[in-house]
Amino acid sequence: MNSGYRRGIGLALGSGSARGLAHIGVLKVFEREGIPIKAISGASIGALIGGLYAAGMPLAELESIALKATRRTVLAHIDPIPSLKGLMVGKKIEEMLRSFVGSKDLRELKIPVAIIATDILTGEEVVFKDTGDLVDAIRASISIPVVFVPIRVGDRTLVDGGVVNPVPVDVLTSLDPRAVPVAVSVIPKVEHKQAERPTTIDIFLNSFDIMQQRLYETNKSLARISIEPHVSFASGIEFWEARRIIECGEQAALEAIPEIKRALKPFSLFSIFGK
Repeated sequence: MNSGYRRGIGLALGSGSARGLAHIGVLKVFEREGIPIKAISGASIGALIGGLYAAGMPLAELESIALKATRRTVLAHIDPIPSLKGLMVGKKIEEMLRSFVGSKDLRELKIPVAIIATDILTGEEVVFKDTGDLVDAIRASISIPVVFVPIRVGDRTLVDGGVVNPVPVDVLTSLDPRAVPVAVSVIPKVEHKQAERPTTIDIFLNSFDIMQQRLYETNKSLARISIEPHVSFASGIEFWEARRIIECGEQAALEAIPEIKRALKPFSLFSIFGK
């Protein structure tokens, strides 16, 4: 589609486990509105959805898979292992990803992508871009500490990218410096937590959310536009709430469309002064 815009957006898709299915809704609206996406960065679920989309996987297929999720199918993708390193190996998820994109390399993608992971031994942010196995990068980025066993890539031991950079707006300029940076965060704000009896997993995931929200606040100013779907109703594991979560992503993206279209207009004296 020829949108008529001289430049496009750079899209930072944030972490958030099941709540990150809202990214599908955001992408649906951008496709419908003809918003050109020139670069994608992602952490955790944002890396998964952004990576598959950039590899050419149709949004309709992504959405169809998400909508089929039930408690039973989610549990079917869990491969528990009694280990001090994590509760799950993640092999079933890796096999599923390979069934979608095979052994595609990052340099083969339709849209330039940067995928964030964390070296758990050094604390360093690891950015996969330009080259490397797409599934390895996604698998590293979604490896929530304690939940998933860390993955070895080269000489590094990697876990979830959300540990260091949950909404990686800052890396977009390295992919396309002209793109308008747009952040999509699905991290629930602390004040929206429900006062229930939390399980051990709830306590861990809530702690992770609090940490990520603080990290996002330090990076948020780098985005020209921030989209924050209201998905606090869902927990990090409730993939079976896909329809409602995706709809929230669509609604939030629709609200941002006028501002995005203004930002994509050709430069003029009026745009310089913010009119």
